[in-house]
Amino acid sequence: MQRALAPKATTHNPYFASLSKNDYVAAAVNDIKDEVFWKAIYCLLHAVFPALIALRYCDSNIPAMDKIYYLVKQADDALIDSQLLLDDQDLFGSMRGVVLSDCKEEWDEVFGETNTERNDE
Repeated sequence: MQRALAPKATTHNPYFASLSKNDYVAAAVNDIKDEVFWKAIYCLLHAVFPALIALRYCDSNIPAMDKIYYLVKQADDALIDSQLLLDDQDLFGSMRGVVLSDCKEEWDEVFGETNTERNDE
């Protein structure tokens, strides 16, 4: 219950109200208040969580190849189980047309014409 209220409480905090509001802050506020955004984040994390744990084992100094192998299998299963949710256009639809004026450089870096993977398709 507290986790569900935390994002909304953030925008009502007096300290937050005193911050200068630019396009980044406005976009963050829209994301915090958007229920679909949080559902998309939950679905994405549910799908990749085993891979994140495997990555933590890869970065550690202790041998854990058996755990990493198991977690990779779990990640495969989680991605297959989450395939319908990850293909949902309502959650992960196109972001075309949603560009903030101050975020143009970041948008071009991620989705720009210089991205060779998108150009190959």
